[in-house]
Amino acid sequence: MTPSPENPEPNGADAVSMIIERELKFELPTGAAVPDLAGVGPVARQDFAGEDVLEATYFDTEGNRLAAAGITLRRRSGGADAGWHLKLPTSDGHRQEFHAPVRAATVPEELADRVSDVTGGLSLVPVARIDTTRSTFELRDQHQRVLATLADDAVVGELPQRAVVVRWRELELELAKDADESLLDVLARELRTLGMTTSRWPSKLKRLLSGGGDR
Repeated sequence: MTPSPENPEPNGADAVSMIIERELKFELPTGAAVPDLAGVGPVARQDFAGEDVLEATYFDTEGNRLAAAGITLRRRSGGADAGWHLKLPTSDGHRQEFHAPVRAATVPEELADRVSDVTGGLSLVPVARIDTTRSTFELRDQHQRVLATLADDAVVGELPQRAVVVRWRELELELAKDADESLLDVLARELRTLGMTTSRWPSKLKRLLSGGGDR
């Protein structure tokens, strides 16, 4: 399901790229302010970086085999990383995320192949829609280097086949790719001190399928 270091992904505009996603999710009650983490550890300032509307369609098999394995596959428009996203759980609790260009209307073969052992030959079809209004804040050190981002997400999730619509708000804390791993624990500990509760859902899709949120 994953490429070996000896066989990296091909280069070019249509190539699939991969990152390790290091993030935590927290509950953020309606009306609550986004916590200010300036002064925590190496964070010198917290800057508002803008608002995006993200529209995502999630794909899975009949019976949601991917979701059961902790895997998410979506096609998302809006924001800086629009495109196809495949997220695979890793042994250290993070997620390996593969990106492919958004212009493909059907699941890219390169991504479908990575989960073929899970899907067992079943078709990947749209199972959910999740729209997110995201306000992003960048956490910078004294040299203006971005260490992490905070995303205030107002979410509307829909399961068309069940006629279910669920709404919630959450806070995502994600480390920059070159930030020290220990910073995630430092910032998470401060958020909990400020009253934030760690989300019990590893992904928005898992939360939607579980019925978490306000209808």
